[in-house]
Amino acid sequence: MSEERRGFRPTVSGRPQYAVRVRSDPTGEAWFTAGQAWAFESDDGPAYRIHLTMTPVNWDGELLLMPIRDQEASGTQS
Repeated sequence: MSEERRGFRPTVSGRPQYAVRVRSDPTGEAWFTAGQAWAFESDDGPAYRIHLTMTPVNWDGELLLMPIRDQEASGTQS
């Protein structure tokens, strides 16, 4: 990465496309939303800007990026 690209922060706007999901306990089955992510195109291909709003105390560092379903398009609520 070139020096001028270090510290690059992509401009993203609109609703996030992904929910950042984490487990509250590394051995647990429950996952909860800890942030959001936006996809953007970088010089090297697809990339994501991730904003974490919280992290669990016992978090093992594993996270999932889950697509946010458009409830209006699917006609269902989750």
